[in-house]
Amino acid sequence: MNKKIKKSSIISFILYVLVNIYLFFIRIKIENEEELVNHLKSGGNAILCVSHQHFFTLIKVYKRYLKYNIAGIVSKSSDGDVMAKIGELNGYTTIRGSSSRGGKEAMELMIEHLSNKNNICAHATDGPKGPLGIVKPGPIRMAQKSGAVIFPCVAISDSAWHLATWDKQLIPKPFSKITIKYENKIMADSIKNSDDFENKRIILENSIKKYLK
Repeated sequence: MNKKIKKSSIISFILYVLVNIYLFFIRIKIENEEELVNHLKSGGNAILCVSHQHFFTLIKVYKRYLKYNIAGIVSKSSDGDVMAKIGELNGYTTIRGSSSRGGKEAMELMIEHLSNKNNICAHATDGPKGPLGIVKPGPIRMAQKSGAVIFPCVAISDSAWHLATWDKQLIPKPFSKITIKYENKIMADSIKNSDDFENKRIILENSIKKYLK
């Protein structure tokens, strides 16, 4: 077990270094961030919602919010072990769990995290296995129970590869330009029934899905 943990830690550190070197050569522009920043400065809590497809580039961008104790849910799989360590090396708080393993406990911990003043989390809306672009109930439920505001976030590249994975992960080409764009915020405090809940879920889904490939 100790050998397995040590191997995982070494792999994580190597990937952490390689990812950050690679992203250093990507030009990044951020649009519509002002509303999020003003919300955080006023003491508000936020859920930054993104599709798995766009998560690679955001590893670097979300470092802008480390002072707001940014957290994310990472699966309990062996791949999740590596991702959790990479997240921690970047300064993020990681909460372990997914829809198949420890999901309920992870969500409760994230709601507790968001209930503390001025905290934020980054959340992949289409779950650990997809389908791509289909928003799971999790982010709406977390916003509803914690009072946090949802900020949909997308990545738009002028030149990129897409991996042959279920999420068609976007990898910007070296020296390319990525625009990180925040869509209109979504409030969950007006939800009164299942129809309201589904309406918010669809709004979030449509905000992100139109930028997926």
